Amino acid sequence: MPEPFFIVGNDRSGTTMLRLIVDRGPDAAVPPESMFLTDFATAFDAGGPRDADAARRLMRAVWEHPKVRRWDLPGQPPEVPSGLSAQDAYRFIVAAPFEAYAAAHGKPRWGDKTPHYVHHVDHLLRVFPRARFVVLVRDGRDVALSLRRMPFGPNNAWAAAQWWARGIRAGARAAREHPDAVLTVRYEDVAQRPADEVRRLCEFLGVRYVEDMLALELVDRARIVPEQAAWFPTLFEGISTSAVGRWRREMSRRDQRIFAALAGAELEQLGYDVATADAPPVSPREARWFQYHNEVMRNVNFLRLRLVHERGRELRFALARRLRDPVKRAG
Repeated sequence: MPEPFFIVGNDRSGTTMLRLIVDRGPDAAVPPESMFLTDFATAFDAGGPRDADAARRLMRAVWEHPKVRRWDLPGQPPEVPSGLSAQDAYRFIVAAPFEAYAAAHGKPRWGDKTPHYVHHVDHLLRVFPRARFVVLVRDGRDVALSLRRMPFGPNNAWAAAQWWARGIRAGARAAREHPDAVLTVRYEDVAQRPADEVRRLCEFLGVRYVEDMLALELVDRARIVPEQAAWFPTLFEGISTSAVGRWRREMSRRDQRIFAALAGAELEQLGYDVATADAPPVSPREARWFQYHNEVMRNVNFLRLRLVHERGRELRFALARRLRDPVKRAG
């Protein structure tokens, strides 16, 4: 089985752009985000599946996961080969939808683009020891602006700064602890020097680079889940720097100050200009209000996304993530 790769990072950092770039190449297919690799992680951690019946049940559950169903895979799930160890059976099962997706698109390899996996690199390396990871980072203030239009994620600069910084620290830790398996890429560098950065990325992943990979304006729009198309209004206009540094024009001085006070160290670490490096700390009163506002809007958006936008398809899994995952609880 060829080694898989994962594109991870904070949401709204350009991971979908990078997914489509790599997917346009000749060697790898990258479906929409999966999420099931952490949804079913407890089965792996518990040493399962322990027998053939458990393996069949897990394969069916993975194949019927709401994310996988959006991939329009042909046919039925494959039979799990007999004689595999529990770990190898689990690895076969969770790789099967990706293998089917790659085969359906005529590609020999598969990758994954699920931003949240930046917090789960260690787990994914236990499942796929030879996997590679591309951690995509972007100026957190531009990320915060982009999140304003989304029915998920933090809802003010106070919450966005802390959420973004957690993701940056997770990616930095993964790069530090697994230097041969992790490549960090800046969104701004891809926007400014796409050919150079994508060549570097392809070399790291072991896939061929072709110039046509950069032609996002030619991407089949069906590669985006239809109900998410409105989330990417400029994606198919091609790679450009139009979204770089938006925070300088569109973010209020107050929000700049709040963001710098809470995530200035991470901004500086990545080489971003911190215009308000001497920003005073957020007062306890401000923090209480921002926390209250974020929690209220987070719950409103959760219901809006899961019940209205997705029509309940992922509600069971989404609730489990919030209960189980400290990052999802705090996001």
